[in-house]
Amino acid sequence: MKKESLNDYCSRVNKAIDFIRLNLDTNISLDELAERVNLSKFHFLRVFHAVTGVSPGEYHKQLRMQRTQFQLISHSEISVTQIAYQLGFSSVSALCKSFKKTKKTSPLEWRAHYLRKHSNSGHFEKNKDEYFRSIFNLKYNNMEKQHQFKCQVKELRDQKVIYIRNFSIHVHDSEGFKQMFERLFEWAGSRGLLNFPATKALTVYRSMPDENGMLQADVCLTVPEGVLGEGEIGTTIIPGGTYAVIYKEGTLDECFSAWDYLYNSWLPASGFSADSRGVFLNHLNDSGTHPEGLHIFEMCVSVQKI
Repeated sequence: MKKESLNDYCSRVNKAIDFIRLNLDTNISLDELAERVNLSKFHFLRVFHAVTGVSPGEYHKQLRMQRTQFQLISHSEISVTQIAYQLGFSSVSALCKSFKKTKKTSPLEWRAHYLRKHSNSGHFEKNKDEYFRSIFNLKYNNMEKQHQFKCQVKELRDQKVIYIRNFSIHVHDSEGFKQMFERLFEWAGSRGLLNFPATKALTVYRSMPDENGMLQADVCLTVPEGVLGEGEIGTTIIPGGTYAVIYKEGTLDECFSAWDYLYNSWLPASGFSADSRGVFLNHLNDSGTHPEGLHIFEMCVSVQKI
């Protein structure tokens, strides 16, 4: 396949994925997706499968299942009925049927199995905290983290961004993220789109890390309306609304510790729950120019009132 054709297909698939993510709680037809990327539905189906390895419908189901699992383990007080409603399933039975087809068990049985597997003492929150620590190599106890992090609830605006996407990158692959940002900066710089501090550099986490620390992520730069991407450079909107925001200056480990603190300490006591709009880091400096090599960032997690 020619490079030009591959870049064009990747661009169209990324546009479709962005639309799916922004409409995770709705049912989207193949016709609607194909129309949005200006391909026949049969051609679009082949291209999407070639780029992602699955069909658009299967990709949508995978995202819903990821969010369902996250809700089950992160908010043990939320019922399956509530999750089904939040994620746009037609009914509780539809969620259970889809979940059982994927996981070979029911949502409640899966949650119970998770509790047994990750807790010898039955204290779910403690072991959930240890699960995230094992991925992020965290070193801080809850009392220490309360002193380290200040979390505020803010209303953020929609942000138009250009991005480079990685479907499978390790959460600690700093070199991989650096290379993605370098390609994005080169593309934006050659078009006069870099205007710091107005331009924001963001890392958007598109999935929770699995037990091996692998996730999907985009590196992004905010751009004015009307900017179009090309090839691997996509454009999308990071939706605004209510976000829990942590500001921090620290090491890379402390960046990941902020994630751990927000999900496992702050959220359960906040009266909010994470929703499907996602998580992103707003990078406020270049750690290479910091006298101590520290990162300055805002971690933003989309939330809704419980």
